[in-house]
Amino acid sequence: MAAVSTESLNKVEQVLVAQPTDNPTHLAEELFAVVDVIDSNGGFRRGLTDPSREAAQRAGIARSVLGGKISDAALAIVSAAAEARWSEERDLADALETTAVTSVALSAEQRGGIDALEQTVNELLTFINTVDASAEAQAALADTRASKEALKKLAVSLGGRVATAEGKLLLERVATAARGTTAARLANEFVEIIVKRQNRWIARVTSATALTAEQIAKLQGSLNKTYGKELKLDITVDPALLGGLHVQVGDEVIDGSLSTRLSELSRAFA
Repeated sequence: MAAVSTESLNKVEQVLVAQPTDNPTHLAEELFAVVDVIDSNGGFRRGLTDPSREAAQRAGIARSVLGGKISDAALAIVSAAAEARWSEERDLADALETTAVTSVALSAEQRGGIDALEQTVNELLTFINTVDASAEAQAALADTRASKEALKKLAVSLGGRVATAEGKLLLERVATAARGTTAARLANEFVEIIVKRQNRWIARVTSATALTAEQIAKLQGSLNKTYGKELKLDITVDPALLGGLHVQVGDEVIDGSLSTRLSELSRAFA
């Protein structure tokens, strides 16, 4: 996606997070269904993305077509997507697909935190590895004569012991709506989306020296309090930091290393 579409995607995902819903998996199913409608209806797709229309007009088209057919939460997300600007016509549907996967990740997160996210990712990776190693599986998934139900069952079986509702939903989706790519490639895209969410539960800590158990416990408590959840610490030692800590949680960076402070001081006097 170009920068304008990436910015719009971020706004749409913010609307997702703000929606009160106790069933994010169902919300994801609704968003996937909307993606299918947009993909199959060029007039509707153009109406939602036409830059000559005002944002309110585009959102009005979304509400007139989808109102009463999907939940208020799903409609709010689609309306936000219609109000946004997209560099390519297809980007709106792609963004809704990404938002649907993020909603699935939220479901796993609510159910079991980082462990549930990891389990869902592993189910997708098992599917990807199995399909990549089997020309027969690739051919079966690409068979246009197969029914959707048959493809869904095949995908779940290729995922190994699929135990999560989230993994099942995503595997069934990649098997029946690859949207111009292969099931395995789409599954890999879904993995990348979930891993970004998973990274919000991991604090990657770099220290100039090995931390004591007491220091680790203190750091753990401080980070948990700051982020409002129990993070997993991934600690590495890098003497090049000279002193202090470098902490990254998702896209956020807390850099208290001595090397960085010295570098900043050097630039200030340059």
